[in-house]
Amino acid sequence: MSEPNRRAVSVFGLGYVGCVSAACLASLGHRVIGVDANPQKMEMLRQGLPPIVEDRIGELTSDVVKAGLLTVTEDVDAAVTNSDISLVCVGTPSTGTGGLSTAFLKQVTAQIGAALRQKHGWHVVAYRSTMLPGTSDGLLIPMLERLSGKRVGQDFGVCVNPEYLREGTSVQDFFDPPKTVVGASDPQSASIVMSLFESLPGTRYEVP
Repeated sequence: MSEPNRRAVSVFGLGYVGCVSAACLASLGHRVIGVDANPQKMEMLRQGLPPIVEDRIGELTSDVVKAGLLTVTEDVDAAVTNSDISLVCVGTPSTGTGGLSTAFLKQVTAQIGAALRQKHGWHVVAYRSTMLPGTSDGLLIPMLERLSGKRVGQDFGVCVNPEYLREGTSVQDFFDPPKTVVGASDPQSASIVMSLFESLPGTRYEVP
């Protein structure tokens, strides 16, 4: 589907982390498809305008949209079918009891799981959202398997890829990370996600 060393990535959630990740990955030459429930964010990105305020993000977004490397769609099935990796960047706001809400994670995971049922070939779902330990194994992977009718590690892969972005310097942080960490269901998926960042500096950790 993609050129060597270049991936097709669908990014779900175009808020702070998602917008920065999408624009920066596209600037590295990856083909990025953005998906968000907010039509205003989608329309801004179609026009090459970022929906967040951040140093360097305006010029970066404009450039990759003009180059055709960053597009957006409301069609989840098309986004998954036409990408190698789905990067989930939705918010996990704090709850009244001090935990993290998984509502948006579950919503997007359900959409991706249904789309995977129709997709042929290997696909990786990579979570870049803030999550508590056990969320992936205990909640998200069972949802993906149930809705896709497929098995993790056998028909598709799941990774957790935490981000280290600080507001105000997030673009700089993306291109100069202290480390890149990928926790994965299988070695193939870890390698695929790690390849997104192969041109970046920093120590790399693949965690089984």
